[in-house]
Amino acid sequence: MIIKGSMNYDRHGRKRKNRPTSKRRSSNGSGQRTFVPLVQDHSLPSSPIMEAAKTHREKYPSMPMGQYSAPKDTSYKKEVSKNYTVSIAYNKGAYQVIPKDDVEHIGK
Repeated sequence: MIIKGSMNYDRHGRKRKNRPTSKRRSSNGSGQRTFVPLVQDHSLPSSPIMEAAKTHREKYPSMPMGQYSAPKDTSYKKEVSKNYTVSIAYNKGAYQVIPKDDVEHIGK
């Protein structure tokens, strides 16, 4: 780690690119920029891409927040999962789902 040194090198010791720094000038001369609000002109015709996006949003609205809830009864998942086990596939590192009647053939 370089503690002291030139600013031409980064903290890992690599030479930095020599890029000139740009000096921004403010419009009022005091060093502070003045705020200019954006004025939108709605009288201009919109592009076909914007119209297509608008019709897509109207046709396929987003789902409202907070109205969906997950199914409450998940007991069927426990009953089905009792018939299967998860094990390593032939000592290769990947896992596979195996029925309970084929557990004796897992590593073969």
